[in-house]
Amino acid sequence: MALWNVNNEIRYSDGALVLDPSEANGVNVSRHSYEVPYTNVGKGGFVVRDGKKFHVPSWIEVHPDTTSNDITVKKNPFEELFVEPKSWKFKSASSDKEYTVKINAKGKLSCDCWGYIAHKRCKHIKEVESCGIS
Repeated sequence: MALWNVNNEIRYSDGALVLDPSEANGVNVSRHSYEVPYTNVGKGGFVVRDGKKFHVPSWIEVHPDTTSNDITVKKNPFEELFVEPKSWKFKSASSDKEYTVKINAKGKLSCDCWGYIAHKRCKHIKEVESCGIS
């Protein structure tokens, strides 16, 4: 089950796409999908109104046989703000604890060890800085 773009005409096929031999020469075929804006509801859903099928919440009119597999969501414009920060792990010299140095979106380093918590500086951050990583 798929939507196909055949010479700028959207067609549905329940299996392999079969073309009439008369249209096989010079035909341009590609898989068709609808790109919808990012929302907090993922790929959204569909409603039928006045005999037409629409993707919601974007309200883009779609082919009657469109499924969620035919929907691609545009990247969240603020997604890069929530990317997991870069981090480095350090084994404690005096216990079996492990400390993590992280770098945030502004390039500032932080650590979860007591030295950093108390003084905002620690040997773990100094080691990351000495490697020229930050």
